[in-house]
Amino acid sequence: MRSAIPDDYIIFLQEHEDGIGLTKDDPINFCQAMCGSNSQNWINAMKDEMKSMQGNDVWDLVEFLERVKPIGCKWIFKTKRDSKVNVERYKARLVAKGFTQKEGIDYKETFSPVSSKDSFRTIMALIAHYDLELH
Repeated sequence: MRSAIPDDYIIFLQEHEDGIGLTKDDPINFCQAMCGSNSQNWINAMKDEMKSMQGNDVWDLVEFLERVKPIGCKWIFKTKRDSKVNVERYKARLVAKGFTQKEGIDYKETFSPVSSKDSFRTIMALIAHYDLELH
């Protein structure tokens, strides 16, 4: 059975993790986070993330169907630092592995709420013209 994620993709991610703001001190998977000296900080960060997701109604609990393979997820760990490089807080995000989905099987269409350049320019012109504040 072939993996859904090719090996060269995993290597690419590992080589380019600094491009998404991770440092050498940040764990790259759950096992590293739990085996490190900051494991309790990471556990607290994961609890905060789960509480936030639950408070924002991020998911609905549904019955699991036998023939459907669920989408996996991964924890991303990031140490937030201040301007003096002191640890400000530990941040954990739970992200879905959406790249494992197949069109027509797992989803039928996609939607991305992105405005066009013309819409953005029009809104900015109206804000400037009427001296409004944008939030």
